[in-house]
Amino acid sequence: MSNILDKIFAAKKTELEGTRRAVPLAEVKNKIGDQRAVISIMETLRASGDGSKIVAEIKRRTPFKGDLVEQFDPLAIARTYADSGASAISILTESQFFGGDLKFVEQASQEVSIPLLRKDFIFDEYQVHESRACGADFFLLIATSLDRNQLKDLLELGKEIGLTALVETHHEQDMEKAFYAGAELLGINNRDLTTGKTDLEISRRLLKETRGMGHLVLVCESGIDSRAQIEEFEELGMHAFLIGESLMKAANISDKLQEFTGHGKIQSAG
Repeated sequence: MSNILDKIFAAKKTELEGTRRAVPLAEVKNKIGDQRAVISIMETLRASGDGSKIVAEIKRRTPFKGDLVEQFDPLAIARTYADSGASAISILTESQFFGGDLKFVEQASQEVSIPLLRKDFIFDEYQVHESRACGADFFLLIATSLDRNQLKDLLELGKEIGLTALVETHHEQDMEKAFYAGAELLGINNRDLTTGKTDLEISRRLLKETRGMGHLVLVCESGIDSRAQIEEFEELGMHAFLIGESLMKAANISDKLQEFTGHGKIQSAG
């Protein structure tokens, strides 16, 4: 029986076939020259500063929880994130299950001057070029759904065209793939993408696998909803936090983001 992650990738493969016919790869590559210069996510997250590094996510809905926000204006949200202390912005571009669109990245790249993550279910070289052509500065690779050679090839292609890959892991086998591929920006996702279940113990456990690897920039993904959690994981060695639902569902996105960075008043979780 296929799980939701398998269904998403199957749908994405079907969609990509149509996209290739409509927009040939040569046309995508030509569009890259129209984009602004890449902003380095590695330099951004390694830079010293007095606040926590938050990769704030723009996500309309999820297959697990449905719509997250009633009035969805991705460009306005991007501006709010940039103005409220986000180090980078993650933008869901998968349309069928998450309500995303590549144009959200393209529009944001013209409005904000912090790195943008193209967050999608990427398995093909076409999608890596597409990420650069829409103005992204880095892109997501989900180790669970890629074999280690495929992961390495896509990561290396990203480097060739100036993009860093955020390699997302969820268990020890994913970590082995990520290390083999040469990942430097390593995400630990506390959410099981096959079930939607979130467990912060995933990060606590997998962080032990990265001891002594000072070249890595580590990103905690999913399940963060309080300043106390951020402080705990920073003590354990996390460098940055990718946060979506807690921000999208907040009564005041700016206040919630500033709470997470450590620059705002404490809000109640929710």
